[in-house]
Amino acid sequence: MTTIHPILRSSFAGVLLLLAAACTKNFRDYNTNPNGATQQMLQDDNLATGVFFSQMEQNVFPTAQQPAFGDEMYQEVQNLAGDVYSGYMGASDNWFGGANNTTYSMTPSWYGQAFGRAFLGVMPAWLSIKRNVGTDPSLRHIYALAQIIKVESIHRTTDMYGPLPYFKFGSGSLTTPYDAQQDIYSSFFDDLDSAIAVLTDYVSRNPNSKPLANYDLIYGGDYVKWIKFANSLKLRLAMRLAYANPSLAQKNAEEAVGNSYGVFTSNADNAFLQSADGVNIHNPLQIICFNFNDIRMGANMESFLNGYKDPRIGYLFNKAPDGKYHGIRNGISITNISAYTTPFSTLNVASTSSIPWMSAAEIYFLRAEGAVRGWNMQGTAQSLYETGIQTHFTDLGAGSASAYILDSTSKPAVYVDPANAGNNVNSGATLSTVTIHWKEGDPLETRLERILTQKWLSVYPDGQEAWSEYRRTRYPKVFPVVVNNSGGLINTATQIRRLPFPQSEYQSNSAGVQSGVSQLGGPDNGGTKLWWDKKP
Repeated sequence: MTTIHPILRSSFAGVLLLLAAACTKNFRDYNTNPNGATQQMLQDDNLATGVFFSQMEQNVFPTAQQPAFGDEMYQEVQNLAGDVYSGYMGASDNWFGGANNTTYSMTPSWYGQAFGRAFLGVMPAWLSIKRNVGTDPSLRHIYALAQIIKVESIHRTTDMYGPLPYFKFGSGSLTTPYDAQQDIYSSFFDDLDSAIAVLTDYVSRNPNSKPLANYDLIYGGDYVKWIKFANSLKLRLAMRLAYANPSLAQKNAEEAVGNSYGVFTSNADNAFLQSADGVNIHNPLQIICFNFNDIRMGANMESFLNGYKDPRIGYLFNKAPDGKYHGIRNGISITNISAYTTPFSTLNVASTSSIPWMSAAEIYFLRAEGAVRGWNMQGTAQSLYETGIQTHFTDLGAGSASAYILDSTSKPAVYVDPANAGNNVNSGATLSTVTIHWKEGDPLETRLERILTQKWLSVYPDGQEAWSEYRRTRYPKVFPVVVNNSGGLINTATQIRRLPFPQSEYQSNSAGVQSGVSQLGGPDNGGTKLWWDKKP
């Protein structure tokens, strides 16, 4: 596994860091890419900023240019954290004799990587864009887009750790104080509002212009789509505050939906990272699943998809050799690795599969939750919920969801581990009984569980977002670990709530990280809740 270097905060160190990142992100590709920025091009127009957008976008989810580096980074940042904690996937290896993140024996060289990707991969590129743009009013649109991508990245980071050394990044100080998560979230809304206003103005004056078309791997420089993305991201972040600050959550959610450009409403709006402009994106999950043999379908996915007789199952996973779908429960004791590889279902992913950032289906479910809470989401909870299901079916190519939506009897299935019956889940509070069909007269919590279960299915494979929503809402019901090696720091029933701050921060920014611990309101371990984690 890769080791994180201490964060360098000065502008000079940031530039060196961009260059040093070449081996991991294969930045040599940019130097030979015909669409990349040459030294001469950097002197012309706004092209000096273009290359940094590609870097930002490729570090939101660490992607592989070289499988020996990128896939391992994704594995540590995403796969051995959110992907398993959300119940989406199950680990099929027993690193360090089973004492690792999956059993709550938190591994420092793993849990610090997400912090490093944000502050070594995304933020230095953002800072370079900010400085290149300067105060030139004609380039405000470029900085606006950088702000949106920054928020997309850093909201994932703060949702893992909580407080971050965010506002004074790049100040050159040897000690960078941490900022409270509620203040960071407040800045997200300010940044998104400003970016939406700037891009809206730019589009009104330059309707056919795509100044960053050669560098934007998400939308090819289409600012209209980025405005919708920013509104949709604002809605996602607003919902995160539903229990921590309900009035602020409602205000921002209604603003996002009511914006003139609105939020995602069709799969054509979906945001995903893909190969473009000479940059080849290799989906890390393909390497992790098939080359490393480290990950398989999760037990919760098996329970929900099999129990619901869900036709989407074959679009997400591959059948095991026995012709059935089998998932691995997380936090189990694995003494025979081969017993947890071949007999279980692999992920239905190819090296060329795009990496999803956000989908229209997720946005419909967010709006459905808002409607249940009495917010103006421009639709009823039922209509938005059912449209969300059909939108995801359509996105996968799974056909009509009409019969599925009307199913009022199917429930998540019991879980049977073919390798160890001690891991089975036959009944009890951890096995969900929620059905699919919408019933307006059901209690609020039942309707919320129904919405959030279907949203969980639609957000796959983004386990980080799914884990955040599980912590916020407690839905869907995720099986707890069988083996808890946290020494009492993490409650088995409550499950892991966050990642500890990196050890490198204690070494290089001791005063700063101590300020972060004080902001947490609890010890720096996986059992301490984040600021927005307020549901009773």
